[in-house]
Amino acid sequence: MYGPYLYAALTALTVAAALFVRWMAARNALTEEAREEWQDRCEVKPKTIKGVEKATFERIYISAHEPRWALYAAATLIGAVLISVPASVGLMLLWPVIVLGLDGGPWYDVGYYPWMFYMFFGMCGSWAFVGYVAARLHHQRRPESYNAALARARGEPLDDVVIPRKRPAWAKKARPVSSTVAKPNLPAENETE
Repeated sequence: MYGPYLYAALTALTVAAALFVRWMAARNALTEEAREEWQDRCEVKPKTIKGVEKATFERIYISAHEPRWALYAAATLIGAVLISVPASVGLMLLWPVIVLGLDGGPWYDVGYYPWMFYMFFGMCGSWAFVGYVAARLHHQRRPESYNAALARARGEPLDDVVIPRKRPAWAKKARPVSSTVAKPNLPAENETE
């Protein structure tokens, strides 16, 4: 009775709902963590939150640690479901225009391989466009890093803030080349012995 498209749309919407619930649950847990972190910093490290209000600290903490990917992935799935029908109608309306200049053989009719190829990649392209928009928004709306945002909230100029960076695991044994290391005396290329 129902085609596979309905089941695919319901599956995508179910996964989108699960991702949204995951984002909300993580955000609620992070709110509690932010309150605990605020209390800990008030007792142990008050300099790190000097001049920062509790609500501002919670907002910075949550925005820096929340799983934004889950929210944008849910939006991508919903967008793909919503764009499917208009994209398929648009592709169907565009097909006669595309084959207008061709020889008009029966192999260009709807249902044959050229049409199937066109519809498949047209739908994949429309879904990829939704993914592109979501990824672009995800990266453009990326919040400031936690340490930098906290330093800015304290009123420190960001240029003066030194953010510690952990050395990558692969670079533990690598050492930078120092300019003070003596270079061996090598003969010039033009010299002959």
